[in-house]
Amino acid sequence: MVKERLASFICGALAACGKESVFLVDVRVKGTARISKVEVLVDTDTGISIATCLLVNRCLIDVFEESEDVKSLVGDDYELTVSSPGIGEPIMNVRQYIRHTGHLLRLQYTDQDNVMYEAVGRLLTAEVLGVAAPFIVLEPIIEGKGKKGVHSEPVRLELSCIKRAVVEVEF
Repeated sequence: MVKERLASFICGALAACGKESVFLVDVRVKGTARISKVEVLVDTDTGISIATCLLVNRCLIDVFEESEDVKSLVGDDYELTVSSPGIGEPIMNVRQYIRHTGHLLRLQYTDQDNVMYEAVGRLLTAEVLGVAAPFIVLEPIIEGKGKKGVHSEPVRLELSCIKRAVVEVEF
């Protein structure tokens, strides 16, 4: 409940600060009874810079200080951190698929019979905004002994079937 209310407030604050291109990925609240630690993860469709994270942090601090609603959620004593999602973090916001088009993903998904599968592949397209059934197109890479990243036919996966997606680091 606290997380959802805080997320809603942060989204409104981003728009009020003129940061419409920045979207909220996740908000985490940790800490003790004495001090709360609020970690805000943000991104853009093209990647986010440290400078933009700093501007968002300053904006949120100003808005947090003026809001009694936020103080009721996190207390008077809190520590605010704004950053981008780290390597290995699962995709939490559908707009992150747009951001990671062309990258390698590791997915866990279910088929129409609710059977769980895992796949690694290159994200070719992401139709996730303004469509009735958001989906991605993934070019699976077959892994295994003696196979050096053999590509197979692209697969269309609806987002409702994807249970977990993580961007893979490529060397």
